[in-house]
Amino acid sequence: MNRAEFTESLKKIIYESNFNIFETAEYSIPNRYEYKGYVNKSGFVIRRRKHFFDGNIPNPYIKGTINEENGKTLIKIEFTPVKYFIVSFIFLIVFLIIFFNITFQGSSDMFFIVIIPLIGFVTHYFTLKRNITKGKYDFERELNFIVQKNSV
Repeated sequence: MNRAEFTESLKKIIYESNFNIFETAEYSIPNRYEYKGYVNKSGFVIRRRKHFFDGNIPNPYIKGTINEENGKTLIKIEFTPVKYFIVSFIFLIVFLIIFFNITFQGSSDMFFIVIIPLIGFVTHYFTLKRNITKGKYDFERELNFIVQKNSV
């Protein structure tokens, strides 16, 4: 399929958005749209929308470029986590270090000052990794559905 057909098919599943903070809630987007973001001729930036009872972990941004070479459409995709989730994680680690430093200041047991923020860091890392892997799997399936629908 060529670039124009692909972008039109992709626009059908994407709710037009610029990721503004004052937009409508994601669970109020119509059900036919699975992603929100924007698409143009050369690329796209989208994010899978959250449904009403989804968890607190936000879905990653999917940034892609669309090129056409030798009659084939090539798509380069990059998955990045949401920035405020990373910033909140840094604040959590700093808060835990300060809290445990104040709490155990007179104690010789500094084990808690190191291990609890380390546990928070490791669990946060694996949560982000799992979320990006899940987003990649879902978007690859969506691309396969788009190609199969247009080839029939």
